[in-house]
Amino acid sequence: MGKESTPGGADALASARTGDVVLITCPSREAVVADISAQYVSVRWPWNQIDPESMMQWNGLRAIPLAPDARDWSDEPFQVTTPPSSLHRGGVCEVGIPDTVAYVVHVAQFSEPLDVGWFPRPNTYVSLVAHGVKIFPDMEEIGFTLDPDGEEPIESQLICRPYSFLEDGDEAADSEGRMWKYRAPWNWTPFDNGPGAFPVWPLHLACRNGEENPDARANVAHATRFGGHGSEIARWLECAGLAEVPRLPPAVFGEDFPG
Repeated sequence: MGKESTPGGADALASARTGDVVLITCPSREAVVADISAQYVSVRWPWNQIDPESMMQWNGLRAIPLAPDARDWSDEPFQVTTPPSSLHRGGVCEVGIPDTVAYVVHVAQFSEPLDVGWFPRPNTYVSLVAHGVKIFPDMEEIGFTLDPDGEEPIESQLICRPYSFLEDGDEAADSEGRMWKYRAPWNWTPFDNGPGAFPVWPLHLACRNGEENPDARANVAHATRFGGHGSEIARWLECAGLAEVPRLPPAVFGEDFPG
């Protein structure tokens, strides 16, 4: 990735918003094997320390799938790179995240650090789903979560952000003169409650954070000279490895995902 790995060094994750497609990686580190089965290896987690005041009573272990045919393989970004034939209880293995592409489905921010059983207690959790994996509204568990400020030296790079030239809450007029409010990642609400689910490009930014913003207006006008909502979605689908748009919440929904 071209930079030194440091704790909390998750650049794209630190500023993530719903819909971002990111590349994540974490250098491997030695971990002690606590137990092993046909499909999983349980390791003593080499980064986090047990929180003695936690109500969760974490035992310091983490179970990691050994092969892609494991049920939750796509829900665990960390992998054991040591060959399974070399693993044995009490031995040492290498655990890390190989280059992995995933898309952000939720960013949760907590008013107080969350009690999860280990230190540091997270202030933010970014929930992601692996490239090419579909999600459905009735799914109880979705993807995996990462702490942008956690102890794991995760590196991340933004690959694609739908409507990267807009900020959540922007108000814009489309080429037909209709006013719309934008909610990340790709949600639009017309002011007139008329037909249509999205504005027609080019767009004219009318208001950002309650004020006019000439520089942002010029950027939006330039970005929407060609193409449209459909091309923006098609670009995202290709990066996310999906054939159809999943149901992702507008950022304003906050903690309500998946709804």
